[in-house]
Amino acid sequence: MLSPNFIVRKWTAARCVFLLFSLFCVSAAAAQDLPRRPFLGVTAQPAPDKHVRVGKIFPESPAARSELAVGDILLALNGTPITSIDGFLAGVKSLKPKDRAVYHVQRGGNEMDVEVVAGEFPREQPSDIQVLYGSVETPDAKVRSILTVPIGKTGKLPTIFYVQGWDCSSVDWPLPDPNLARELVYGLTRAGFAVMRAEKSGAGDSTGTPCRDLDFHDEVALFTSALKKLKTYNFVDTGNVFIFGHSAGGWVAPLMAEEEPVKGIVVYGTVVRPFAEYLVENWRRNRWLRSQPDLAKVEDEQRLYAQLLHYLLVEKSSVHDATMKHPGLSAMAKMLFPQDDEHFDNLRTLQHVRQLNDQNVARVWASLDAHVLALFGEYDIRTLAMDHEYIAAIVNARHPGMGSWRLLPKMDHGFALHDSLNDSAVHEFVGPFGDQVLQETVKWIHGIVG
Repeated sequence: MLSPNFIVRKWTAARCVFLLFSLFCVSAAAAQDLPRRPFLGVTAQPAPDKHVRVGKIFPESPAARSELAVGDILLALNGTPITSIDGFLAGVKSLKPKDRAVYHVQRGGNEMDVEVVAGEFPREQPSDIQVLYGSVETPDAKVRSILTVPIGKTGKLPTIFYVQGWDCSSVDWPLPDPNLARELVYGLTRAGFAVMRAEKSGAGDSTGTPCRDLDFHDEVALFTSALKKLKTYNFVDTGNVFIFGHSAGGWVAPLMAEEEPVKGIVVYGTVVRPFAEYLVENWRRNRWLRSQPDLAKVEDEQRLYAQLLHYLLVEKSSVHDATMKHPGLSAMAKMLFPQDDEHFDNLRTLQHVRQLNDQNVARVWASLDAHVLALFGEYDIRTLAMDHEYIAAIVNARHPGMGSWRLLPKMDHGFALHDSLNDSAVHEFVGPFGDQVLQETVKWIHGIVG
C-alpha cells in the first residue's frame, strides 16, 4: 500500500534562485498553514479490560525524555479516561506541540501521573533525496502531500503518484522503523522520478472527515485533486505522469485516471472483480493459510459470510435489519462489525464498502487510453494472480499491447520477501524488501518514456 515545505538541510532562501528550487521555496511558505501534528513518540497496544499499554518508545522523542516506560497502562490523559486505542490516538491528536500531557498510568501495582511535553511530528530527512511537504485543498478537507525529488536532476522529471492501500494509516514515514513502502518510494526517487504521496482525509496532519468515515467516491475525488495539484509543479513532465496503486490503490488509480489522464498505471496486489466476490475468496484463503482450521467449518462460515454481504451490499439492508430477518447471521455480523453497525472491520463505513462493490472498475480499465502494468507477488495471500492477468486482458481487448502483467517471485502483499507461502502467512509484511517490484516498475516506465 504520499508538501510544500522543503526539507533540504542547510539550504538557504538565497539558493532558491536555481530553477529547480524556486517553486519549492515559494511552496514552503504556502504549506505553513497546515501545521504538523503533535508527537509523543510511543506506540500503543490493547490491554485487558479496555486498557491501553505503552508498546514502544522511540529514542529522542518527547516520551523518551519523560518518565513513561514501556508496559505502562495508560488510564487517563489530562483526567479523561483512555479506554481504547482510538481513544488514545484521539487524545494525542487533540494536543498541540509544547502542550503538557499528564498521563495517569498504572505500573505494576502502583498508579502515578507522568507528564509528557508534546512535540512536533518529525519530518522525513533522507540524506540523498529532497523532500517537499505541502498540502492539497478541497472544499471539504486540506490534506498533507509529500513529494520526493532526486538531487541533482534538472529540467522536467517523469513523475509518479503513489496511492496507498485501504486502511487509514499515515503515509508520512519519518520514524526509524522498517518501512517497505518507503523503500519503494525512495527507490523510485533515486531512479530519477519525482514521487508524490497524499494523506487521506483526516489522517496524519490532514483536516476533514476522519478517514474511517469517508465514503469511497469522496476519497477518489480527494486523490484526483492531489493528482491535479501534482501536475502544477514546474519540474513535473506533465506528459509523463504515472500512478502506482498499491492494494486498494489499484482500485482508486483507474478512477483517478478516468478524470485526470496519465501516461500509465502500475498496480500491485489489487483486485478487479466485484468487491463482495473478492471478500468471500479472501476470507477463505486467509482462514485456511493463517489458522489451519477445520476446512469444512470454514465452508460453513463462507456461506454465512456471502449471505450477509449480499444483504448488506446488494440489497442495501442495514446490519440491524439483516440480522433481525436472518438471526443465523448475527454472529457473523458481529465478526464483521465488531464495534458498531456502521464500520466494516472497524476500518471503513458500510457506505464506503457498498460504493466500492457497486463500482465496475473493469469498465474503467477498458476505457482508459493509458499503459498498464499489473504486478503480483507470488506469496501474496490477499489477492490473486488471476486479477492481474485479467486487468491486462481487459486493457488489451480495447487497446492492444498496452496492458501487461508480471508475477514477482517470493513477494508478499506488502513488498516483503519470503521463503514460502506459509512463511508469508505467518510473517506477512515482515522481511527484506523485494527489490524486483522497484526494478520492474522502473524498467517498464523507462520503456514508455524512452
